[in-house]
Amino acid sequence: MASTIKIAIIDDRLCDLELITHAVQRINGCSIILKHTRPMQFFEHLMESTQIPDVLITDCQMPEIDGMALTRLVHLFLPQVKTMVVSGLLSELDVAELLDIGASAIVAKGSLQIAKNNTLQMAIAAVTHNKIFIDPIWEETLVQNTFNQLQKKKEHRQTPDFSEHEQKIIQLLATHHQYKTIAQLMHLSHRTVETHVKKIAEKAGTHNKAQIIAYGIKNFFIRVFRG
Repeated sequence: MASTIKIAIIDDRLCDLELITHAVQRINGCSIILKHTRPMQFFEHLMESTQIPDVLITDCQMPEIDGMALTRLVHLFLPQVKTMVVSGLLSELDVAELLDIGASAIVAKGSLQIAKNNTLQMAIAAVTHNKIFIDPIWEETLVQNTFNQLQKKKEHRQTPDFSEHEQKIIQLLATHHQYKTIAQLMHLSHRTVETHVKKIAEKAGTHNKAQIIAYGIKNFFIRVFRG
């Protein structure tokens, strides 16, 4: 007997949260273990939870932590979780960037509103078999070409070798502004986080948190949705 696929859903709009919920409930073998409308609280809860989803379904345009930043954080902290982005506001560039930071599937929210459309079901089936899924609404060739261009840009960047802890902190600086909160999420002391930030600044040639964030965005260490 196949195991149940545990699903978590995050969307700041209640109507869209229910839209996704109903779509998932129609798929056999899926169980929704967590729903949330507040992305920051969701991520912090996820970091402390003993019940980790197999698949995270998230919107992209959200307050506090948008779907792109959330995808980046989940990929850094919980790489075993497959992240699916369900949105109606994405360009092929956005789709390529989401794939680059670890998203496993991107689905158009409009597809969920079409009767008998099985796009979400196909996406869940794909990611649970470690495959990538892109809704046909986006031009796959253009997405692939854009993805390849992103890889070339990253290959040609001249950046320091940041540790895994440092990469996590760089992204958290853009979403969690207090070192105390970052320390709690990282299970580190406040002083240790401060030391990491100083080392990051030295490596990046920056002088303060704002400059680190700007550096991180420019060099693909921080991802945020521009929409």
